[in-house]
Amino acid sequence: MEPKRAARARSMACAAVAALAALASGCTTSNTSNVALTTASTGPTIAFDSIDGPPVGIFNRLVDNLSSEAQVRNLAIASREGAASYRVRGYLAAQVIRGRTHISWVWDVYDDDKLRALRITGEEAGGRASGDPWSVADDGMLRRIARASMDRLAAYLGNPGAPVDPGASTAIATAPEADAPAKPRRRARSAAAPSAAERLVMSSAR
Repeated sequence: MEPKRAARARSMACAAVAALAALASGCTTSNTSNVALTTASTGPTIAFDSIDGPPVGIFNRLVDNLSSEAQVRNLAIASREGAASYRVRGYLAAQVIRGRTHISWVWDVYDDDKLRALRITGEEAGGRASGDPWSVADDGMLRRIARASMDRLAAYLGNPGAPVDPGASTAIATAPEADAPAKPRRRARSAAAPSAAERLVMSSAR
């Protein structure tokens, strides 16, 4: 009897390891797909379709932080393969500006009609990166990115018709077309160069 139980336990352990391995390979083979974010809650459901830009290690840690922050706010995150009220596409970039590395991000939120309903942008200034600019994206920075992103997403989902706080680096999309490129505003010659977040917005709109 004991050998049968041991064999069954080994079989279940192997199945669990195989499932985790499949999940990890789905998340890390391509940083732009199979985002493993799922939480159970009520209200509108959100699916993260893609996160472009960060290397595998940063991608996985960011996904973990986004999942934790979504659970804290009771946001219902669905699998990207399933149905969802809103779908999110993310873009991150690491840029060196005046010797300091800036991690900027954009979240484009699309409604059920595939029209962009919301754009969330943000930027974190890190220290001086030696070699790899992504090295400044430590656990504290990724938590701040996830927290700010989910705060703004939760605020929108709680009241989609409410005006956006101008200091929240959040924009409600007004163009009816999906993926409509946003025209950058003209700057005076004496104006400062675009920030890392602004450059990322312009590049993701192309």
